[in-house]
Amino acid sequence: MFIGHYGLAFMIKKKFREIPLWFVFLTVQLTDIVAFILVFLGLERAVYRQSANPFFRNDLDLPYSHSLIGSILLAGILYAILILAKQKSWALIGALGVLSHWLIDFIVHTPDLSLFFGYMKTGLGLWNYPTLSFGIEIILVCAGWLILGYRNGASFLLLFLLLGSFSGMFFGREPEAIKNSQVIRTAIVLIPTLLFIGLAYVSERNERKKRRGERI
Repeated sequence: MFIGHYGLAFMIKKKFREIPLWFVFLTVQLTDIVAFILVFLGLERAVYRQSANPFFRNDLDLPYSHSLIGSILLAGILYAILILAKQKSWALIGALGVLSHWLIDFIVHTPDLSLFFGYMKTGLGLWNYPTLSFGIEIILVCAGWLILGYRNGASFLLLFLLLGSFSGMFFGREPEAIKNSQVIRTAIVLIPTLLFIGLAYVSERNERKKRRGERI
């Protein structure tokens, strides 16, 4: 799944107000961030594949970052770091956010997600129905954004960029330079991810300022 992870992050933030939104955004996408790093290092692969289905234009081989055991280990590492940093209230939510990525991906991926570092591959394959998959992600993000209820400039910009980037991926055509470079393909996903996390921080900060102003 692409932006659907952020829809879940909005909902988690609504439930756990003490957890920063940027942190929840980071946890639900930490698996992909690790994947990008491993692709840069040549340990995993994400190359272009010709397909009429936009969800199948990435030929993925992610045996470490996107295995169930890898997700559990990553969640455990984050949990331990937060406990050592005396952020106990963040630790469990952070670990669950990391695990949620694999569980949501399991619904949409064809059997290319492994249970144990490349072995026992699985996936329910919702991406075989691209229009349905696209609609579900859009609905999930919009629903999460509405549920959280932030209404400031950064929040609107965040929603616009989430929907716009995903729609561009779904309906647009990829330039040749992107098709032929594994590094560029991963970078153009990593950079928006970091931008979304930054906008989540600004959005929450602006919301706090607005509410303080309303109380005065």
